[in-house]
Amino acid sequence: MKILPPTIASHKLNHLLQIQKKAEFLPPLSVGEVVEAEIMESPRHGKTLILLKNSRVMADSVLPLKKGEKVAVRVMQLQPGVVLRIVANEISQNSRLMDCLRFYRSNPNALFEFFIEAIDRFSPENLGELAAHLGKKNVKNMQSILKSLIFSRESLKNPLFFRDYVCKFGYLIDNVKNTSQNLKELLIRMSGKLQPLIGTGNLPAAEKLAGFIRSSLQTIDSNQAINYLFQEYDGKYMFQVPLLFPEDMGLAKIFVKFGDRYSKGKGLGNKQNVLFLLNMDVLGDIVVQAKIETKKISCVLKCKDENICNFVGLFLGELGEKLTALGYDIDYLTCVTDKDNLKIKAESSEFQNLFAMENIDILV
Repeated sequence: MKILPPTIASHKLNHLLQIQKKAEFLPPLSVGEVVEAEIMESPRHGKTLILLKNSRVMADSVLPLKKGEKVAVRVMQLQPGVVLRIVANEISQNSRLMDCLRFYRSNPNALFEFFIEAIDRFSPENLGELAAHLGKKNVKNMQSILKSLIFSRESLKNPLFFRDYVCKFGYLIDNVKNTSQNLKELLIRMSGKLQPLIGTGNLPAAEKLAGFIRSSLQTIDSNQAINYLFQEYDGKYMFQVPLLFPEDMGLAKIFVKFGDRYSKGKGLGNKQNVLFLLNMDVLGDIVVQAKIETKKISCVLKCKDENICNFVGLFLGELGEKLTALGYDIDYLTCVTDKDNLKIKAESSEFQNLFAMENIDILV
């Protein structure tokens, strides 16, 4: 599995500046013309102030632009809104990755919040007349993708849930053929359909939804970036998967570490360690350690309370049957009580250390 950094697997809107003012209120511009734009203020909430032909204008952009930076832009269109494409800039891949990393560190629960909000925002009832502009097929696909990305009693029926999650989320965006079933690509497509509506100013809801989509794409990019860094530096991955409980939603952080053969660049090894850190309102913290070697699996679940351990143990038989049905031989599958989980905390801290700026030198 190869996760690419966001700029390599970039979406089209990453290199656009979109101006809400009408062309007649801007300095003279012509389609195809290349002009210089100076960044007057660092972007905030997806908006940045630029100096264009001695005129200050506000533009929408998801790029991590910096105050004082000068970029060359090509005028792509003037009506219904002005769209500029950056054709040369000083933003490096390293800078992009570091900005994504900073965003993740400052918003560690952004992905969970996205799922909570997206379920409501993309329902036909809440979209109202925007649903027709976005396209009924796109809205239906969005509902389907969001539902399939949440681990629930229904998605549990899919034995390949985690594989599908990685593909549909957008981690492997350059390798996905069916873009209609890819969260990142679908958000980009919807954003494109909203731009003409924003230009008219007749639908305030369109601008609000476009803002949500911009922040959502930034969240996806940040998760893609940290996994690219994990993968490149230590052969590890960290995925956040939303969990649907009977009365509420939770979040699971899943840490994956491949064997030495993979981390040394000699191809995918036949041994992987998978660490699940689950935090549940009723059951509390549960740690799952799984070791997979070829088609043999060993798994231990650790709980803080003996009663919870006994409860979880009731489902181990069913779990074993499903693993066997997938072709795995079970070495051992057990649940134990471990109040401290010191070893687990030490192992998970290896992943957390990668978030420390001083421990990542992506300039090398």
